Amino acid sequence: MTTFTVSPPPHRRSKISIKTLMWGRVAALVPISLAAIYFFGFAAIGNIAASILGAVGIELVIQKAFKYELTILDGNAVYIGLLLALICPPTLPAWMIFVAAMFAVGICKHAFGGIGSYVFHPALAAWVFLSLSWAQDMLPGTTPITSSFSDMIFETGAGFLGEVSPILVLLTGVALIATKFIEWRIPVAYFLTTVILAVLLGDPVSYVMTGTFLLGVLFIATDTVTSPVTKNGRIIYGILCGVLTVLYGYFSGNYVWGTLYALLLANAAAPYIEVNTLPKPVGGVAHE
Repeated sequence: MTTFTVSPPPHRRSKISIKTLMWGRVAALVPISLAAIYFFGFAAIGNIAASILGAVGIELVIQKAFKYELTILDGNAVYIGLLLALICPPTLPAWMIFVAAMFAVGICKHAFGGIGSYVFHPALAAWVFLSLSWAQDMLPGTTPITSSFSDMIFETGAGFLGEVSPILVLLTGVALIATKFIEWRIPVAYFLTTVILAVLLGDPVSYVMTGTFLLGVLFIATDTVTSPVTKNGRIIYGILCGVLTVLYGYFSGNYVWGTLYALLLANAAAPYIEVNTLPKPVGGVAHE
């Protein structure tokens, strides 16, 4: 006898699962990683490998130790490790990013209950951990400025691995939106808000349009766990990310660091935005 689980409608059939979503994002980051390896060489290979190994290794240890179901094949730990490597400078010692990747998955993910339960994006929280623990090592050697279209294609002033080709980040992110791996509201609201406010304040767009900013717009801000699920909430969240990015970037003069710190603060506000944008049920209120 077959048992069916019945739930209230509407029902939506979709082939997208956590596994396909994570590996889809990993695949989107592969061209960016290859561009970073081409530009930075063995330093990029070492940091990418160390970060992924740290993330996957600590997940395996935790799940083995507590006799949980092994989930390393769902791609989430690989994705966290790869994304973390891309938002760090190539000069960072490999052992530091290895430790940070373990922090990302072991503390920021599993200590909060695993995938779907964490408050801050693990890769983003690990970046902050690195910046506070080894501030000098996290300083990039150069500041990216996309003053021409050629800089968008290949940024020779890239300070982080993910900044070597802003146009590649943009294209892979748009491909994820087109294939519905990323919902369009957050990145569109985030991008437009940032650019409009920066122009109004007199900041050159060339300082804003970095690979790190586009990684933030298309990959970090759109994380399904740390962003609102409601449609209106996503637009508000995207606008908040843009406002905070410009505030940090304008007053610090660094839109790369401004993007990452802004996203961390926006993560903290996401639950509040979600609760206050829940649709009202017929004859009732959305929340207490």
